[in-house]
Amino acid sequence: MAYLNAFTQLFGKKNPKNRLQGRDYCVVVPILNPNMAEGLVKLAASLAGAQLEGVRRHIRIVVLGVVTVPEETPLSQGASLVRAYRTMLRYIPQNGLLDENIEVHTEVRVAREVWRGIADQVKEEEGDLLLLHWKGTTQTPGKIYGDTIDALMDDPPCDVVLARFNNTLPAVKNILLPVRGGSYSTLALTLASNLAEEWAASITVLHNLVSGPGSGDAIRPAQASNYTQFYDAPETEDESLSTLQALALELPSGARLVALTGNVIAGIVRESQYHDLVVVGASEIREPSPTRPGSEKVAERLARETNRPLLVVKTGKPFELKRPLAGMVVAPATREPDLQESVDRWFAENTFRYREFRSMSSLTLLKERHHLRITLILPVYGNTHPVALTEYVRRARYALIRDCALVDEILVCDPDMRLDRNEVEGFYSGGSGHERLSEDEIIYVTTDPQTTRRPGIVNDLGPGESIWLALRKARGDLIVWADPTIDNFEARLIYGLVGPLLTYPEFQLAGGFYSETADSNEQNSNPVNNALVELSLRPLLGGFFPKLAGVIDPICPVGAARRELLERMPLFSGPAFMTGLLIDTMVRNDLMSIAQVDIGPKPPSNLTIPPQLITGDVLSILLRRAEERSQNNLWSSFNSTIKTIQKSGDVYSLKVEPTPSALNEFPPVSFTSGYARRVFENESE
Repeated sequence: MAYLNAFTQLFGKKNPKNRLQGRDYCVVVPILNPNMAEGLVKLAASLAGAQLEGVRRHIRIVVLGVVTVPEETPLSQGASLVRAYRTMLRYIPQNGLLDENIEVHTEVRVAREVWRGIADQVKEEEGDLLLLHWKGTTQTPGKIYGDTIDALMDDPPCDVVLARFNNTLPAVKNILLPVRGGSYSTLALTLASNLAEEWAASITVLHNLVSGPGSGDAIRPAQASNYTQFYDAPETEDESLSTLQALALELPSGARLVALTGNVIAGIVRESQYHDLVVVGASEIREPSPTRPGSEKVAERLARETNRPLLVVKTGKPFELKRPLAGMVVAPATREPDLQESVDRWFAENTFRYREFRSMSSLTLLKERHHLRITLILPVYGNTHPVALTEYVRRARYALIRDCALVDEILVCDPDMRLDRNEVEGFYSGGSGHERLSEDEIIYVTTDPQTTRRPGIVNDLGPGESIWLALRKARGDLIVWADPTIDNFEARLIYGLVGPLLTYPEFQLAGGFYSETADSNEQNSNPVNNALVELSLRPLLGGFFPKLAGVIDPICPVGAARRELLERMPLFSGPAFMTGLLIDTMVRNDLMSIAQVDIGPKPPSNLTIPPQLITGDVLSILLRRAEERSQNNLWSSFNSTIKTIQKSGDVYSLKVEPTPSALNEFPPVSFTSGYARRVFENESE
């Protein structure tokens, strides 16, 4: 996705509010001090201006945390700090932002340097505005604002605002805007206009006519309530007067224009005493100082000589030279991260724990805010016990539909029709003392009479076909599939998987993994402790598809995905279903669209799958996808027949085990004949 246009491209010269319609406006707000978070988020919403010519628009505020990892340390070592940062940012107060047109979500990323992490996030988010907190001073020698801010201001990824204020902004009713018609005047004027509109404040524009020997005299208009009533200024240069007249035409209604002569800084400081906020360009005016002759910017002096809240603005780069001028030093091209660094970054940023989403009421609010519906699929496969499945359905319905409305429907999909009528009826009985459950909430799905079953599937050991079949009946925007072979329902197995998709719009797929112990906080412990996965499956997956080397459990049978993704993905049968889905999602949507979630200890399961079958299926999928990408014949030469070693006395022999199910690849359901997306009755397609 391309960068969004900078502010100066969005605003017309004669009308600062002439912005592009019909798209989100994105403000990125890095947070280093959690005490500043609430004030910065409120300021971001006001700077963006929620109303355009009487029409409300959508504002996206990205609250960003950056975890730095030293060069000699793998980025994956920042995973624990990323998780802690996510928890901290989740509790940012959003009082006063309960507006359906303002969306606030958090992001945490790892980087070698803070400024680089911020710049990369702005690029990924297509940010319009970067809002940074500034202390007003820096102790770093040779720096103006500090290491991080100087780096961003020298090469701004978009329009930048530095905010100097204490924990919260006081009530602002009068805004002072010193301008001189420079490159940042339009941006400063636009942002000040947004603030004035949101806060019902007045604007005083302070314009420097000619610097003279005076002490900062301000020449005020006879009537300051209307900018169109110009005033008699003293004799000035024609250029200054022309600039002043042009500036008067730019001012919003109700603003007043004050001409300043003499010492600029002294005049601004004097005027700031009568205002609640000062908005100034990053390099509008330069004046000498004892320590840095000829180099000090007005923002530095103002921060030092006034205690008023201060906003310093700078536009993004207006243009780029196609070729450097003579004598110009060209900055080196940004180094693309290598494969190992990309995998480590994904692991640190996209690995979650179910505890991060334990507040199901918050997830329900997110679901309603984004107008999403959720479908829970219970695929019937393997040695599913009908009695245990009936209890699973009842508990899931009460916990996820009745109590918190997180899930909108439950589909029990039984392609092989293993359940008889009495067992199906048990789903709706509700149990002793409970009312009959609605068939609109719990839907039993079996083989579509118009769908021809593929031959060779007699005892499928994976959820792939059930999910593929259930998509024809599902109405939700998010699809989550559970493991019906476990004995007990636990809500964490559901909300832990849909949590990342509801919280972070960029995720398309969330895969789960079980931690073997109830407390997985031990240092240097293996969270999986599964010999088959660690010694066979993960090395194979990482070898063929190195970007997926950080996936902890590529065969975990539970997960969640956006419906649009599943509709356009081929699905595999067998226990390696998730492996194929991970590969296809990574290839088509990139690695960063995938999340993995620690869903806690694994409940007891009544399904046992021979490890040789799992390994054979995984290897078959890997070879098939590798063959498609490199045009080789590896998969065609692969024999998936399972041979076990038998010993009778001192005699060894091989025994060919019958394959429980043939590995089949189902085409994307959206490309199959007769498929039509279903929606809930009160929604339109």
